[in-house]
Amino acid sequence: MEKVRFGIIGCGNIAARFAKALERSPAAELYACAAREQARAEEFASQHKAVKAYGSYEELLADEKVQAVYIATVHTTHAQIAQACILAGKAVLCEKPFFTGGKEAEETIALAREKDVLVMEGFWTRTQPAYLKAKEWLKEGKIGDVRLIRAAFCFNMPLNEQTKTHRLWDPAVAGGALLDAGVYPYEYVTGIMDGPPQKVTATVQTAPTGVDATVTMAMTYPYAVADCLTSICGYMDGAAVISGTEGFIKQHHFIGSRKAELFDRKGTLVDNFEDAEEEGFVHEIVHFADLFRSGRKESPYIPLEDTLDFARRVQEILGE
Repeated sequence: MEKVRFGIIGCGNIAARFAKALERSPAAELYACAAREQARAEEFASQHKAVKAYGSYEELLADEKVQAVYIATVHTTHAQIAQACILAGKAVLCEKPFFTGGKEAEETIALAREKDVLVMEGFWTRTQPAYLKAKEWLKEGKIGDVRLIRAAFCFNMPLNEQTKTHRLWDPAVAGGALLDAGVYPYEYVTGIMDGPPQKVTATVQTAPTGVDATVTMAMTYPYAVADCLTSICGYMDGAAVISGTEGFIKQHHFIGSRKAELFDRKGTLVDNFEDAEEEGFVHEIVHFADLFRSGRKESPYIPLEDTLDFARRVQEILGE
């Protein structure tokens, strides 16, 4: 099986992790990388064994051997770069969150569909076998009807003189908790519930720099509610719990969980699943490569309508 040849745009930390995952993947490989500076691209290529290194994104997109592009730049550049990839006929896997607002999401998705190009948000959580096992248990009725979901993703990025210009605290590059971390609990819930909520009631705590530091979200569905929390000001247990009328499912560190546990109504563990793969990005890469080879233009695990829903919800919650 010939591997899908990836080009990576952006040579930062998340790009390095993706490149390492490509080395572990049987489905794809790193062919090229691009940065705004040639030297940085060459250093990245040397570290991760890329064949080509480019000092501009345009050069990478002009390379006919690049079949797919992984976008690993700051949030505010995603839409523009994705549109350039689509026009160049390159399949797009974009680091989450794909978009910072509804308008750019609508325009990019419409362009992808017009040009018939595969585009997917890199929401790797939904490609994990443990997550898919939880979905399977739900479909089989193992916990009855879902009534409540609880999920939180929080970490601490101190705000001080040294860190105040960090991207997380910078409104100019769409910093803040919701876009960087809140996407995880929100899209975990919409994936579990197979669609967006009827209503979201949110509380936003704003940092001195103007970005959202902590956001709580109550997501309302018919006969069910999800309680989601995200913050860049403190730590919290990263587990997700799906509560039903006959039991509950728990996923530890749900954003990339390798494990799913099934409990009955008495809290007794009745089944569990554990994934042997330590690097969850590998599952995302394999899924995307399968889509590419089959000619499909959208992921059933991460449909573009869910990506669009979150982009619109960000504007609603943050009042932008």
